[in-house]
Amino acid sequence: MCNTCSEECLKIASKQLLYTPDWMVSFEREMAGDIILSHNAGEPIRKYRRRYGLSQDELGSLMNLRRESISRIENGSVTPTFDFVKYFIKTMALVEAIRVERAQKKEMDVYFLENVTRESGISRDKMPFIIKLAVDSYDKKLMKIQKSLKENKYGK
Repeated sequence: MCNTCSEECLKIASKQLLYTPDWMVSFEREMAGDIILSHNAGEPIRKYRRRYGLSQDELGSLMNLRRESISRIENGSVTPTFDFVKYFIKTMALVEAIRVERAQKKEMDVYFLENVTRESGISRDKMPFIIKLAVDSYDKKLMKIQKSLKENKYGK
């Protein structure tokens, strides 16, 4: 019996996440909204791929697809499956978590990342590749910002 409406209701319990931070869940929901509510789901997928400096080949490797399949999804000629979107969101959220870890400390909390990976349902085999992509992406962004600051301070 539902306490709100006094009717028989199906109660759906969500899995309790022990390690995944709230900000990461919010990030995943925002990404899901961007992709699902878009007229062309491929556009936000391309936006997030580029945001993290991934090539179509790299994203294809992460998603176990060929580069051509990623291109078709991004161009809107193929609609991504639910499983693709879910895995893409979980993977990009993990990339973001690694970047945040990198920004906050010199050494990453591997225990934390392993637990978040497990909760996300991402294979541990993908972790070295995901960490490398995330760290490289973060370091490139940091160098770009530092270069921009130097140019603004000293002129070109």
